[in-house]
Amino acid sequence: MHIGTRVLLGVVTAAAAVAVLAGCGQQPDSAAVPGTVPGSSTGQFAQIDAATRELVKQRVDWQAPASLDVEQTARIGLSVGSGAELKSKVEALVPNAVTTPAGEMKVGPTVRASLRGNPEDVEITPAEAVNASTGSDVQMLWTWLIKPKHPTDALDLTAHLEVPLSNGHVITHEVPLRIEVHRTMPYTVWQVLTNWGTWSAVVTSLIGVVGWLIRRRRKQGAAGEEKPESSVAAPAEATA
Repeated sequence: MHIGTRVLLGVVTAAAAVAVLAGCGQQPDSAAVPGTVPGSSTGQFAQIDAATRELVKQRVDWQAPASLDVEQTARIGLSVGSGAELKSKVEALVPNAVTTPAGEMKVGPTVRASLRGNPEDVEITPAEAVNASTGSDVQMLWTWLIKPKHPTDALDLTAHLEVPLSNGHVITHEVPLRIEVHRTMPYTVWQVLTNWGTWSAVVTSLIGVVGWLIRRRRKQGAAGEEKPESSVAAPAEATA
């Protein structure tokens, strides 16, 4: 074989060997995370699931009076976890609280809470946020000042909780509370005074109706007493 041909075949063989070795040293992108496709929702769910495993399950309790008085400001609280420090804070901030279990939820070192209600039913003011947690010993408490605007058998409130995860996602929870609101004497008096114009119009109308009935009865009585005069015709004289 010609020397030039042998050299050419050697170069081609070496190039092919280098290409094979390079191909063996690479892996598909999907092999980086077995069972997942880069950029897919499956990978995102796996990350959320992994971050959720870092959370710990804790009890959730409402700390609130058994009932409220209308137009009177009261403090209610929501606690997560349990412990001596948390109990002490509840007794100090909500001394007349009745503990109402609200289930369990998974939480992390950071939890954000807000209280929601119908603005036509209640005024809500954030008050205190206490975090006495140490490691896995979770002791959290949030309190709000609330002022019911009218009596009701069931004032509906909802605590909105957000638990940030380590991967940037946020888990949310809704914790409802229903509480009775009593009527008070000052509120009743205020209602009467506020609606005096309406009551005045009603009373005036009633007086007018009663006066008309009295006048009508008097007229009927006077007509019954007047008797018409009886007239006797004189007999006609017969003429012859």
